[in-house]
Amino acid sequence: MPSARDIKKRIKSVKSTSQITRAMEAVSATKMRKSQEFALRARPYALAGLEILRNILTRTSILPPLMQKREIKKSALLVVTSDKGLAGAFNANVLRRAEQWVETQRQAEKPYTLILVGKKARDYFERRGASIQRSFTGFGDFSLLSETIQISGLVLEDFTANHYDEIDAVYTHFRTTLKQETFLRKILPVEKEGIEEIVAGIVPEYGRYSDIPSKEGHVHGIFNYEYKFEPGPEEILNKLIPQLVKIKIHHMILESNASEHSARMVAMKNASESAEELMSGLNLVYNKARQASITRELTEITAGADALN
Repeated sequence: MPSARDIKKRIKSVKSTSQITRAMEAVSATKMRKSQEFALRARPYALAGLEILRNILTRTSILPPLMQKREIKKSALLVVTSDKGLAGAFNANVLRRAEQWVETQRQAEKPYTLILVGKKARDYFERRGASIQRSFTGFGDFSLLSETIQISGLVLEDFTANHYDEIDAVYTHFRTTLKQETFLRKILPVEKEGIEEIVAGIVPEYGRYSDIPSKEGHVHGIFNYEYKFEPGPEEILNKLIPQLVKIKIHHMILESNASEHSARMVAMKNASESAEELMSGLNLVYNKARQASITRELTEITAGADALN
């Protein structure tokens, strides 16, 4: 059995670790709420863009290039992870889903490429020698559209240049503080339903911001606008759809950020609780060791007294 001194040192070490995990839990909770606020700020713009897109598409038969389906010769996958760890299974779930997508492409013998966001995805696929087009790292906890536009700009440019014919994205969708899901969604060619899902998913199902749709009072189809297109529907769609793609990718990254902080908060909370349980067990062992030491000393004193008598 370890000595009482060794056990006491271990208790002190576990207590210090517990203080760190509790501090990290509090920081992650604050960052999670701020990430949600950043995502919600762009929601009115996305809703307005969707409303315009919906009205234009119902009044014209023109289908812009970014919405036209092609024969799939080469595919791309946008993988969104974090730069840091200590977030439970957050990154592992995304990488597992990305591996399934890659395996599907390999079995179908279709060429593919990967666009990676986050050091975890970059390091993971570099070690495996995967086909990587480009990787992005260093995004802040509260990324602005001006920062994520380098990703969406690359995606739009390469799709327009026919470098690939479709692009999907794997990221973590924030549902509630305690629940996040790994989603695989299509980015290009653009599908109106896909953008609607992203915009609707910006609002969490439960919690502080879950009542936003009721406060906004948006009811689609309540107005019947008479549109006059200037300079024309094709030009408007060619400007509007790239903006919606940029918003879509931006929100994927913000959703991933919020999910990362939420997962880290839960992981740190579990670590703190485990540390408390460990300290409780160590205190019990320490008390037993201390009692055994006292009993041994009393026995030696009694034995010495008997020997003198």
